[in-house]
Amino acid sequence: MAAPTNFVFPPTDGSIPPSNAADFHLKHNSKHLFAILYDVNDSSQTNITYEQLAHAVHRAAHILNPSGTIPQGTNIGFLVSTHTIEYIPFPISPRTHLPGIAHLLKSTQTSLVVAGGSQTIDATISQLSDNLAEINFSVQFVELPSLGRVLPELGNTEQESEHKPFPPLKAISGDGIINILHSSGSTGMPRSVKFHLEGVFKNIITQPLGWMYAQEGVKVGTMALPTFHAMGIFLQIFIPLYVGYTQVLFAPSHIPVVPTSNLTIEAAAATKCLHMVCVPAFLEMWSQEEAAVAYLRQMKSVVFGGGPLAEAIGNKLSGVHIHSCYGATEFGGINEVSDMDDLSDWSYVKFSSHVDTRFIPQHDEDNSFELVFVVSDDHKPFELNSEIDGKPAYRTKDLVVRHPFKPDLWKFVGRLDDQIILLNGEKTNPGPMEGEIVKCPIVHYAVMFGRERNQTGVLIELEEGANDLCQTKEGRLKAIQEIWPFVERANQTSPTHSRLEKQTIILVDPARPLPRTPKGTIPRSAALKLYASDIEEMYLDLEKDSSTTDGIQPPQSWDSTEDIEAWISRGVQNLLGREFNVTGDLFQQGMDSLTATMLLRMLKSTLHASSDSKVQFAATKINQQTIFGKPTVRQLAQLVFQLAKNGDTTVDPVVEALQSIRAMIEKYDAEWPRQEAREIQPVKKERVVVTGTTGGLGSHLLAQLLENDVVEKVWAMNRKSSKGNREREVASFEDKLLDLNLLKSEKLVFVDTDLEDPKLGLSDETYDEIRREATVIIHNAWQVNFNLSLQSFEPSIRGARNLLDLAFHSTAPSGLPRFAFASSISVAGFAGPGRQLSEVSVTPEMAATSIGYGQSKLVTEKLLESARNSGLQTCTVRLGQLTGDARSGAWTTTDWTVSWLPLDVAAHSVIDTCTTRDKELPPVIHTSHPRPVPWVDIMNAFSASLVPRTNSQLPVVRFGEWNKLVIEAAASFKGSEGDRYKRFPSTKIQSTVDGMVLADDELRSREEVGNVESGGTVRLNTAVAEEFSQVLKTTPELGKEHVQKWTDYWGSKGLFI
Repeated sequence: MAAPTNFVFPPTDGSIPPSNAADFHLKHNSKHLFAILYDVNDSSQTNITYEQLAHAVHRAAHILNPSGTIPQGTNIGFLVSTHTIEYIPFPISPRTHLPGIAHLLKSTQTSLVVAGGSQTIDATISQLSDNLAEINFSVQFVELPSLGRVLPELGNTEQESEHKPFPPLKAISGDGIINILHSSGSTGMPRSVKFHLEGVFKNIITQPLGWMYAQEGVKVGTMALPTFHAMGIFLQIFIPLYVGYTQVLFAPSHIPVVPTSNLTIEAAAATKCLHMVCVPAFLEMWSQEEAAVAYLRQMKSVVFGGGPLAEAIGNKLSGVHIHSCYGATEFGGINEVSDMDDLSDWSYVKFSSHVDTRFIPQHDEDNSFELVFVVSDDHKPFELNSEIDGKPAYRTKDLVVRHPFKPDLWKFVGRLDDQIILLNGEKTNPGPMEGEIVKCPIVHYAVMFGRERNQTGVLIELEEGANDLCQTKEGRLKAIQEIWPFVERANQTSPTHSRLEKQTIILVDPARPLPRTPKGTIPRSAALKLYASDIEEMYLDLEKDSSTTDGIQPPQSWDSTEDIEAWISRGVQNLLGREFNVTGDLFQQGMDSLTATMLLRMLKSTLHASSDSKVQFAATKINQQTIFGKPTVRQLAQLVFQLAKNGDTTVDPVVEALQSIRAMIEKYDAEWPRQEAREIQPVKKERVVVTGTTGGLGSHLLAQLLENDVVEKVWAMNRKSSKGNREREVASFEDKLLDLNLLKSEKLVFVDTDLEDPKLGLSDETYDEIRREATVIIHNAWQVNFNLSLQSFEPSIRGARNLLDLAFHSTAPSGLPRFAFASSISVAGFAGPGRQLSEVSVTPEMAATSIGYGQSKLVTEKLLESARNSGLQTCTVRLGQLTGDARSGAWTTTDWTVSWLPLDVAAHSVIDTCTTRDKELPPVIHTSHPRPVPWVDIMNAFSASLVPRTNSQLPVVRFGEWNKLVIEAAASFKGSEGDRYKRFPSTKIQSTVDGMVLADDELRSREEVGNVESGGTVRLNTAVAEEFSQVLKTTPELGKEHVQKWTDYWGSKGLFI
């Protein structure tokens, strides 16, 4: 039958809602094909016209509501093998567990259920009554009408049938609910999502996805989609009613057809489909059949959705026009697809121009972003869970990365709730690594884990044909050996902290297969919950793992530092796989947090295995911080020797720290270049080098320098990155709501740098250009890791010295550039709470009580003092605690303590000081708030600002009382250690918090608490800084409006979700 021409498209402005669309087509497109039904039993095809569809809709309405007594707007559940458009349909997946179905019915007050279509559903109905009785909810079940009653003329388009219209429905408002769907319930009870009329049009019907099929007579194979899921509802019902394509479906039969890859491609070929929509599992199966791939190459498009497609599978389908369809029940289908797309970009999506898409940077090594949709005129998500820029938004928790060359294309790399955050704060996106592992022929699925642990692990489910390997220890070892090359490849393409070991591989027991969603994907949380005890046992075994000591003989004598040093050296050699210096910092020779964990395991395992009780006891005295604090083999050997001999160490840590500080100063404070007298010209315009511009303060420094009329050129120096520094800067500006147009300034020069290199990793041309032109150098870049010792910061100190040497070698006509260094309040140490610090030099003795980070800053301050004495104008800028900027409130969501000075004000202070030419550059300034406010005022403001989120005013209590409550709650917490840390994050730094409580108590006992910083940290005086910066001097006190901006920003980042 030839398809009629001149299809009339229904209006998409909401004037013809889906409930009236069949009547529109009855009037305008009655002979057009709505669907083709393919019978898998005899390969016959039956056409369904819009006329037949309209008649069937009205007959179904009469059958289900014969007297019209069911009021319009009643929810009608469907536990069926098809879908009927009437009232407010709520299709429920028959795969949902019975308590879940009962929960959905009661939570939506759906008391009428149309059910039937298969023996399985009939059995479900009979079992459901008990579950409904348990929750005290009653439901009326209505038998699904037979197809003969609804479509008596099925297959005979010439047969005249009586049409008895159902009474017209009342008009529906834009916020009226017209459909309900539900989540899978893979992580708990399924959740209902209500579709309002405005959203159905703006989120589904008018989005570009379906309109690629808007051509006369186009056949689209949608037969593989489940109608009770969003993808089925979108592409089988809502979109074709307005776009007009003819979809191909499986014909109804006594035994419902279960879509398979073979039946689907058979139906598509027989009906000559030009387009098809399917799930990734089908593409995976077709990729293994040459005939299937050859057929797919003839199609104009094959769209997949519902889950990711492994890269290896997509590449095997070379020449097939495959496209990813992205959408969700909560916000619709919102990407664009074109048959003109570059086939090599199949793994990327382009988001619809109809949606307001935002990207929240995750600041990880993948440079990933969380995807967020903000309500706009053209897009109204069905659910909202956040707020961006004062507008309601939906945070998807999906993580994406930008195409390296096509900025409007994005690839999905995982989920925010899948992202693994290790105990040390490092982040791992498991998706890419899992994708590499499943390339192994015997691997079916891989699920990584490691949240709140020191290292990652992976659950691996084998292909069915390889399951026999799981039955014996030898078989499991053989399987891991076969998988290992693929794991190594995953390790090579991932951050070092993400790497997997053989000992962290858990093979899934065939008797306990990983759970599946109806889409065929693995629900990560459910999988990890199923194997929680196995994972816990694996980590316990790692602690005692003797395999870390295989082939590594223990010391011949625990009384010899030489023997202990040789033993540790053998272990380090085994871990790093190369030669190293026993007196050199291991973290500068290739060690990272993961290899530090493995070294710790080796040390503890060997110490535990000793027959000497003192040596065994030594194992209880070392932890991962020991490796960070003693980062050379020689230092570790001396520590172990002391522990094994005395059961403790006798070295005063403050004395030891002071010695290290002085030695580091002496190493780098030497041979400053001599300055020859030359004529100096006044500075007319500033040319500024600034390092570390992608962080909080650095971004504001860069933005303000680019806005400043006094500045004519800015070199933005950042370490080399595979993602590109411009891209990283854009992400940072977006996150902090800074003006992106500034990054287009002709003033700006991005420079990739390696500060450890004597010439900073720059070309001769760039190095000489900066020597000739720079008038100011602002050194803001610094490694941030509060676990590391001073020695491990030596590369940062060396980088500062290299920058100072650059300044000394300047040939600029204006003379040597001014040099400002972003130091820290932590140089003052933690001894003697309640102190005040003027803008003067501090002593190494003060820094000896600080952490390695603060000590490294002190060493660099001393280098600046020495350089100043040799003729360079230097300024140490000691930063106090910094908040979000005064405009947006954007500050880090991971800092646990309140900060005081807005970032933009701090940046102003630095720039004002460096560019004030009528005064000599001061040796030290403090960027801290000049007018501190009582802690209790800020806490009361927080309490008030959180009322809309907590529905109550949180009480303000003393710091010690709060700490006690947290400790008690954490101790009684019944969940896993990882969940405990997530619920009570301050317990990860409990010793630090306890120290702050002691300081607070001491100050209260001295009745000084009202005049010092909270927790007893040093207060920074700002008299000199105020002389140079009017912005700092006049910055208003922190108040309710600041706190409100902070909490609003944190809310937009999901901190309270």
